Amino acid sequence: MPSIDRRTFLGTLASGAVAGLGGCSSSCPDGEPPEPSTTFGTGEAGRGFDTLPGGAWPAPRFDPANTGYAPSRRPPTDSPTLRWRTTLPTPDVDDAGTDVSAPTVAEGRVFLTTGAGAFALSLRDGTEQWRNADLSPTTAGADARAGAELAPPVLDDGTAYLSTTNGVAALRADDGVVRWRTADIDPTGPPTVADGAVFVPAGGELVALDAADGSERWVAATNGGPLPAVADGTVVVAGEELQGVDAATGEKRWSSDVRPESDPVVADGTVYLGAYEGVVGVGLDDGTERFAVDRGGGRTYSTPVVTPETVYAVERPREAGDATFALDRTGDGAPEPRWCSYVGEGAVTAAAGDHAFALRSGAGEGSRSARLLAFTARFGEATWGFRSTERVVSPAVLDGGVVTATRLGTVVAFGGA
Repeated sequence: MPSIDRRTFLGTLASGAVAGLGGCSSSCPDGEPPEPSTTFGTGEAGRGFDTLPGGAWPAPRFDPANTGYAPSRRPPTDSPTLRWRTTLPTPDVDDAGTDVSAPTVAEGRVFLTTGAGAFALSLRDGTEQWRNADLSPTTAGADARAGAELAPPVLDDGTAYLSTTNGVAALRADDGVVRWRTADIDPTGPPTVADGAVFVPAGGELVALDAADGSERWVAATNGGPLPAVADGTVVVAGEELQGVDAATGEKRWSSDVRPESDPVVADGTVYLGAYEGVVGVGLDDGTERFAVDRGGGRTYSTPVVTPETVYAVERPREAGDATFALDRTGDGAPEPRWCSYVGEGAVTAAAGDHAFALRSGAGEGSRSARLLAFTARFGEATWGFRSTERVVSPAVLDGGVVTATRLGTVVAFGGA
């Protein structure tokens, strides 16, 4: 296992509203990749979970606020083992960087989409529960490195909501039967479901639908933004500009001069996002900038994962390897660095318990490198890695289990030894 010192960030943040992380051009002090204590791959899978993992991961970023953080979860942290794998049909989808969506999990089922439709698998053993081949998921979030992603189903109160190439559909989670469908919307990302409403990004607009029957509540002009965040009666959209919209009426509450480079995340009255200015925080109530963690030099940042103690974000310099940063939250002030770790091209997408989970996509197709890494929250040690010859999608993290999928459609679940 690599030493703590190797990945402990050596600088400290200056005081004030704008904090500098300055230093060398590389993201971390020595730029070496992490070495997980244990790695495992898609070898012989077990026959399923003896004890079903608890909790749910109902949306691509866990909750309507996009935090990526599941409280009260105890994910596998020591020598996890593969419990099952299932390969789905994955016809090509134009512009998609992966042939399968990120998984969402609720009520003992794993929900995904491919070009062949929407699927529900048994969380216990991966067997197919149902598929709806009449629905083609839309794509969203085109990335110059990874391509667009397929929109996954979003779960709420026994219903799976899906953005498709022909509108928005609500399906019964237990059997995939369509409850309602509206075809007069052209979604450009997955919906966000909160407080009885379905908020759908649709190009330069945000559409609010009634979750019960799909009827339209309001339409607001937003200048883009693939995944809105909803918290405390406000919808935050990061398009060409950052905006706060009243969740009940669609009226604009505020706009900000921050130039977004990621989806927004809301926690404790602050909107966090990756921007040209660095990792930025603005007030949810008025859009006023509160801090910017900036290393300069044309660096961009992935969508943060925000926990009560930590902000995780991947820095993407122009001429150096990507690095995962863990920043201590300090009330409304600028987060202060705790550690960083070189990951190659990738992103931190989830956190639970005392671990964070990072994707690593820059090793090249065919490599047997660890594509999903588990880091300890306190010191940034890589405790385990999931190996694959293909990139993997963002995981669903549960109490005692993790579900992810490879780029070409092999869905895998693993748990503790």
